[in-house]
Parts: sequence; C-alpha cells; structure tokens
Amino acid sequence: MITHDPQLLALRALSAPILDTEEPLAHLNKISLSAQGAAVCGHVLIDLLEENDLAIGDYEVVIAPEGDGALAAAMIHAAGGRGLDLDAALLRPTQATASDASFTGAPIHGRPAVLLANSSLADTSALNEAVEAAGATVVGIVSLLPDPSTRDFAGKAGLTYCAPSLAD
Repeated sequence: MITHDPQLLALRALSAPILDTEEPLAHLNKISLSAQGAAVCGHVLIDLLEENDLAIGDYEVVIAPEGDGALAAAMIHAAGGRGLDLDAALLRPTQATASDASFTGAPIHGRPAVLLANSSLADTSALNEAVEAAGATVVGIVSLLPDPSTRDFAGKAGLTYCAPSLAD
C-alpha cells in the first residue's frame, strides 16, 4: 500500500531494521524509547484507531502489559498534543490469573478501554480477561507491529483490531 502519511513513512523507516529479526516485537523498545520513535508511534496508534472509527472519547484509557509502558506513554503525549485527554494503565506481569490481576496507573473500572498489544510477552487473551475482570470495557485492540495471533483473537472476540501496514 502506497502512503504519503509522513508519520507512517517515518515509522516504516524506524521499524525496518527490526522487522527482519526473529522476534520484532521483542525489539520494539528500540523504537518506542527514542525521541523520534515515541512521537511517531503515539500518533500512528491514535490515527489507526481513528481510521477504524475509535476516537479518543470512545475510549478513555489505553491498557497495556507493563512492557509496553513506553508506547502507552507515547499515546498519552500524542493525545495531549491534540488537546485531548487519554489515560493509561499497565498490567503488572507478576499476576498469575486474571482474577488476581493488578494494574498500575489510571483507574480502569467502568471505563471504555483500548488494549495495546505489542509486547512479545503479552498474551492478548489473558490481558483482555484481566481488563474485563477489573471492570473495564474493551472496545478495540491496537498493535504497532502487525501480529496475526492478536488479529485472530480480536476477530474471535468481535473487537476492532488495528495495526499499520509497514510494507511499501
């Protein structure tokens, strides 16, 4: 797919070196923890959700595994740059079951949420279960790097799944 979107073009350039690795998700922090990468990532994720009819307001909080904290922060800053409020919460990885799940960050109970599913350690199904057990309503899933297992989970759960096309 040809694009002229400068944010997506920048993401493609930043992600090219990690896409050829065995586990690109494990190398995502190389992008999300750089100044340029964080700015690009946050805007691309929010744009993807908007293109799939999920605007900030349809969701109030982005929820991610703790390993994706940098990407969640990138989304908060991108939203703030647009004059919008977005909160984030992170699932602590030490929890054994969804019923024992513990989140750090913004409160999530009773709030519409988007799952940020990028960490190579993340199990999207378990994350979704923990979020729902905590009383949030999941309205969509977004990934910076396309992930077939997350896409399949979203389809089975009836959730919108968004990921950029990183190929030219």
